[in-house]
Order: sequence, then C-alpha cells, then structure tokens
Amino acid sequence: MENVEIPKRNIKHIALLEAILFTTNGPMSIESIQKILKLEKETIGMLLELLRKKYNSPESGLRLSDLGGYKLTVKQEFAEKVSNLTPHADLSRGLLRVLSLIAYHEPVKQSDIVKVIGNRTYDYVKELEGRGFVKSERKSKTKILSTTPQFESYFAMRKDELKKLQESDKAVGGKEKPADQ
Repeated sequence: MENVEIPKRNIKHIALLEAILFTTNGPMSIESIQKILKLEKETIGMLLELLRKKYNSPESGLRLSDLGGYKLTVKQEFAEKVSNLTPHADLSRGLLRVLSLIAYHEPVKQSDIVKVIGNRTYDYVKELEGRGFVKSERKSKTKILSTTPQFESYFAMRKDELKKLQESDKAVGGKEKPADQ
C-alpha cells in the first residue's frame, strides 16, 4: 500500500475517521464527520486526502468514495467477487423494494410507486437519490424515476443485463406480474 506519511498528532483521528467511513450506512458529510471528530473542516479535508492517497494504491481493495459525502467502498474491480459476502446489508427491505420497482419498471412515475408502497416512498426515494442509486426528473405533479450508473456499480450489473433478465423472466412466466404483487 502506498506509504502515506501521517503526522503523529493525527494518527488517532485518521484511524477513527477510517472506522467511521467503513461502518457508516451512507455517505458522511464533512459536517457529520466534524461533529464526531470535533476538528476543523480544513483538518478533516486533509485527513480525507490522506485516506484517499492510502486507498488509491493498487494493493488496496477499498477506495474512498465521494457520493455527495464520504464512505469507504469496495473498488469496482472487486465488487462482483465479494458482493455475496454482504448482500447489500446496508439497504433496508423497504429501500430494496422501492429500488427493485424502479429498476424493473424504469422509467417509472413516483406516484405509481406511492400507490404500491404508500407515502413512505417519498423517504425511500430521497434516500436512494442521496446514495446516488436513483435520479429523478420533475414531470407535472410527480417525478419520473430511473436508476443511475452508481446503481449499476453497486449491484455489479449493467442495465442491459438487467433488461435481459427481465425479458427471460417474462418469457418463462408467460406474462408480466402487476407491480403490486
């Protein structure tokens, strides 16, 4: 791993930052990190840069991701090989249900998903957008939802592969199931 020189006064801070970014469910903003570490934003920026250098090394299987916040994630080239070890444990059942509806029916109206899931959909969509899995586009009184490249990366599956699976599922089942089943 790249030998990154960490000033002694920052060793505990960088270790704690690393633990925070490894265990968090979602990306952490600098402000959230600041509340935990009780350090200046500039110092946190410097610590994040040190971590980025540490994980940019080819010997590391992790990377420091900036998804509107910071999180340690598995490098894309290893994601498929380790995805079965933690099958998306950081996503609740409700989030997965909404995400699967979006992926299966995309582009889909948010109002259609609300009819199936209920008002909780708005919170789920907001979180999925925050994680970078879903993008939305305003259309009249609703939003049109679709998945993003981050979704493809996280689940190690391209949209064209997902469409092929959907087509083969329809061919085997004979007809498409309604969204609410």
